[in-house]
Amino acid sequence: MGRPQSFDRFAADYDRFSRLEPRAVLSWLLTQLPARAGRALDAGCGSGRHTQALAGRFDEVIGVDISAALIDIATHRSGPNVHYVVSDLLAFADPDRFDLVFSSTTLHHVQDLDAALLHLRELVRPGGMAILIDNVASQPTPSRWVHVLGALRDVPSDIARVGARNAGWLLKFRSSPAWLHHLAGDRYLTRQAFERRYGAIFPGAQFESLGYAHGFVWEKKNPAAVARGHEVRRER
Repeated sequence: MGRPQSFDRFAADYDRFSRLEPRAVLSWLLTQLPARAGRALDAGCGSGRHTQALAGRFDEVIGVDISAALIDIATHRSGPNVHYVVSDLLAFADPDRFDLVFSSTTLHHVQDLDAALLHLRELVRPGGMAILIDNVASQPTPSRWVHVLGALRDVPSDIARVGARNAGWLLKFRSSPAWLHHLAGDRYLTRQAFERRYGAIFPGAQFESLGYAHGFVWEKKNPAAVARGHEVRRER
């Protein structure tokens, strides 16, 4: 399993890479969020790309990542309602819990996926929601040539999307020895395995195919609201 701290070696480049990536995941995320809510957690926040988007919808947002270098970058862009924490996911605790627990392309790094999922579920307030997204692949660890071929294949669309200069930089980064070495430690689930593993811990989740990734939205039932609804129905 690759070490998440390996991002420390190329944190600035990874930050640029993440900001040049297509916005499909971010666009989908925004369609799932309430117009306004209380507290949100971005678990595995990296340099804060999604954290900043959540800050526009939530009164308080906490971004957590194990990479101090990425958190340092994120902190320099921090808004008044955003707080960043350097922490291992399983070591992070917050007794107030969250109206949204979010994580994107992080959980394939954890040693014990089921333990991480259970921990994230416990961080959701009753009546709150979890949105978890991760990379998926037909093989646990695709060969390096698969990543390089993908980088070459995307050059024309990258040029149209971000211009020739940025597209050239993306190709260089995505085929660099440091990035390929990092990817060699990743372990992905297939889409079917993703739905089976995540669905076992988040029953009733609604899954979504997101290109290279797979995600879901899950709402945690509020026992008090369920009880009130039962009382209303009984009175009628």
